[in-house]
Amino acid sequence: MKKLMGIMIVLVAMIIVGCEENTSYVDPVPAAPTGLTSITADEAIYLAWYAVGELDIKTYAIYRNTNGPDNTFYFQNEVSSNYTSWIDNAVDNGETYYYAVTAIDEDGQESELSDYTYDTPRPEGANAVIYAYDENSYYDYTGFDLYAGERVPYDDYTNCDIYLSYYNNSFYIYVRHDDYYIQDFGYADGFDDVSYAPDDGWSDFNSVEAIDGHMYMLKLWHFDEWHYARIWITDFDNNPDAMEFYWAYQIDEDNRELKIRPDMQKHAGNDLDVN
Repeated sequence: MKKLMGIMIVLVAMIIVGCEENTSYVDPVPAAPTGLTSITADEAIYLAWYAVGELDIKTYAIYRNTNGPDNTFYFQNEVSSNYTSWIDNAVDNGETYYYAVTAIDEDGQESELSDYTYDTPRPEGANAVIYAYDENSYYDYTGFDLYAGERVPYDDYTNCDIYLSYYNNSFYIYVRHDDYYIQDFGYADGFDDVSYAPDDGWSDFNSVEAIDGHMYMLKLWHFDEWHYARIWITDFDNNPDAMEFYWAYQIDEDNRELKIRPDMQKHAGNDLDVN
């Protein structure tokens, strides 16, 4: 009996050793990145995502297309795992781009595509100055064409979108046509504080008081379609009467996105990298 028990113990030991020798570790494919979001800019799109929590992630690969999330995404660039952001400068204003990101580990294994995000870059400008329309010597600079980003006379009915007035010790912003709309969005600390143009809340009048530091949203009927824009007032001058402002205009039809996507707020403080 003891002899039989000994034989059985040896056999079990041999089976265990054999199993250990035939078992090899398989490194799993990385998980896909999460939280991919984007920021609208002028001829650029800023992307950011959350790091994959695996120690052997080597790089992230960025893919994009212009045909929608149900179509093939094509490789654009690869960044070190030290970065969770990238700027795409190879874009055209007014065209919508769709993006997804993958994680690649040190063995070259690549994850599935992340959830997609999309964006439409649009033109913007800073430190534009227009003068009150009663400043005759500055007649050519009393209005602003947001589509072209140029100053025009306030009574240029073809190109003028907004113009400036000063009376009763106050500045006022006017929209040029009855089918243009404006809304005072209130005080903003910076140009990027406001994300989307609103659906409603537009003024019933063609003018609003212009207040230093306030953001103003605009809805404009251009080329037989709605376009959205915004301006942020940064300074006033009374000699002569003038207003300085930043501006952004969305050339994509009926697209209310003007800067930062709402879900991008969760990436606040994440430094974007151009590598």
